[in-house]
Amino acid sequence: MRTTHGLLTNAAAALLAAWAGCVPASAGGAGTTTANFLKVPAAPLPAGMAEAYTAMVGPDSQIYNPAGLGLLGYSSFSGAHNQYIDGITQEYLAASWRSPYGTVGAVFSTLSSGDIEAYDVNDMRVGNTSTGHRMASLAYAQSWPHFNQDIGKLDPMLITPSWTRVQPVRDYRPKSYRVSVGAAVKQVSEKLGKDSASAYAFDAGVLLVLPRHLQLGLAALNLGGSEKFVSESYDLPSSLRFGLAKDFHTINDVMIFTLASDVVKYSDSDYVSATGMQVDIMRMFQFRLGYQSRKDSGSRLSGGFGMNFDRLSDSNSFLRGARVDYAYLDYGSLGPTHRLGVQFIW
Repeated sequence: MRTTHGLLTNAAAALLAAWAGCVPASAGGAGTTTANFLKVPAAPLPAGMAEAYTAMVGPDSQIYNPAGLGLLGYSSFSGAHNQYIDGITQEYLAASWRSPYGTVGAVFSTLSSGDIEAYDVNDMRVGNTSTGHRMASLAYAQSWPHFNQDIGKLDPMLITPSWTRVQPVRDYRPKSYRVSVGAAVKQVSEKLGKDSASAYAFDAGVLLVLPRHLQLGLAALNLGGSEKFVSESYDLPSSLRFGLAKDFHTINDVMIFTLASDVVKYSDSDYVSATGMQVDIMRMFQFRLGYQSRKDSGSRLSGGFGMNFDRLSDSNSFLRGARVDYAYLDYGSLGPTHRLGVQFIW
């Protein structure tokens, strides 16, 4: 227990020091960072819970806390389409592969403005232009203690996922702490008309699992990167996230309630708190609701639902789980946005 505590303390201190070193002493306000598409939620399951996902474990963990990958017992794929405001579209793909040596994950995400009317210095129409934004990342995570015989099974210490065809670990083990550490390197590139820029950054995180399905997460994202357009350089929107999550079961798991809460500090804005809830019914239907305490024009309210299809699949199928998720985010006067996604595990 002392060893786990020491590892967690040292990793958290390293994250705080790294994040502080990458944020200017007098961080600017809104509009002082580049690549702010990184703040746009892509995956529908976390988005429906107001992105309170730092302490959660799932295929989409790597975009909130790469340490979450280290606790996945199976390989996975997650993909989504986001119909954003004013005709902007976003595509998202994520995959992870579990091995005895840890979990490797990859993410690819794009956001496109579509055609935008262009004008010259005399305010004369000269045709159309567009913007494009892309992010690709590679992550690695491992947990301690880890048991290679558990690959392909559900860890009973974790918040219970809704999959029904993945068998839980049956071996008796004394209740103990579990800790996972993960990191990711990413490339961010943007094209604004004829100008383009790119940058490299990294993410790091830790996730602690306590008895009774209590999970704590800490992550630092988008560290160390800056893009240069023409003659000006701008930092990426680095952030520090802290979250906790807990689930509650009714008799025979007819309903499972999962509550999660995050505090997020971006380098160019004030602290934001996010709270999300998911209600799972019979391990088949999920309903989600979330709220963020934002002061800008971002989405405050979110919601969504999901459905598992693993009960309907062939028991001999390569896929052990399949699901569809939808999320609705309200951007006030800018209008609503809709995200539709799928997940597969094997």
